Amino acid sequence: MGLSRPGLWLKRLWVFLQVAMHVAVGKVFLILFPERVKQQVLAMNQKNPHFSYDNWLPTFYGMQYFWFVLKVRWQRLEDRTEPGGLAPNCPVVQLSGQRCNIWDFMQGNRPLVLNFGSCTPSFLFKFDQFKRLVEDFCSTADFLIIYIEEAHASG
Repeated sequence: MGLSRPGLWLKRLWVFLQVAMHVAVGKVFLILFPERVKQQVLAMNQKNPHFSYDNWLPTFYGMQYFWFVLKVRWQRLEDRTEPGGLAPNCPVVQLSGQRCNIWDFMQGNRPLVLNFGSCTPSFLFKFDQFKRLVEDFCSTADFLIIYIEEAHASG
């Protein structure tokens, strides 16, 4: 089975501790070995000609840096899944306009089948097959269609 909700919180706690340690060690190194840190940071950003160490230095290893890295790492935990595991808890908007998350549609231990698509011919032609799948398995699973805006849409 996949990662449970308590398992996700344990992973979040672990990531919190990792990021806190990273920031603390980085701050100490920045104080004790400023030139070495500068060399390392510049080496990591050789490909970006607009990167200026003097502009970025104040942002490294501060509270804002900590919260940003933590937020990104937590989002990455939810962006991955394993077969049979929980889907990422992405925000969605219902047809009524109400905002919620995918996990809001989960009901107990029932599987939630996600179908991602847009109003393209290939999606619409297969819609009858999806309806039959829903009819056949609605007693054991829940189904959710998530509309993806077309990349080529205009107007």
